[in-house]
Amino acid sequence: GMSTTTSAPVNAAQTAVLDAWESAQQTLYGYLQGPWQQDRADLVAGETSADLWPKLADYFTGIALQSEDEFLVGVKQGQLNGPTTYNLGHPAVSSLTAATAVVTGCIYDSGTTTAAGNPGPADLDGGGAGGYSGSWNLQLVSGSWKVTTFKTSSVSKC
Repeated sequence: GMSTTTSAPVNAAQTAVLDAWESAQQTLYGYLQGPWQQDRADLVAGETSADLWPKLADYFTGIALQSEDEFLVGVKQGQLNGPTTYNLGHPAVSSLTAATAVVTGCIYDSGTTTAAGNPGPADLDGGGAGGYSGSWNLQLVSGSWKVTTFKTSSVSKC
């Protein structure tokens, strides 16, 4: 059978990938859950997303970082409240090399809402509670795993 010496590094690497993925999502939701009023005022005043949400770049890079930046800007400019609750589900590492990984999973959240409490627009995670099933590509960048691209589709529940 497999000796512990060959399986241990794989487990450690998978754990590192999943930790990075979870940190990425927690960071995004943390920023989403911040009140939109101040962020919107700062954006209108010319602050950049890098100024407002500096930790995103710790966990996202390239297209994924640009996409999440644009998403956050849309939510804040749209005067939307971020999801009050979220569940990262049971993500799994579906592929792993020395420098790249793919995480598959399904995130469930309560959706964005307007000030009046109505669901936000569908393109900005409105429409009420629901899930996002998908895959996230990560890359090892200077010793840290970062999400580079992702593809999700809406599902009613995970």
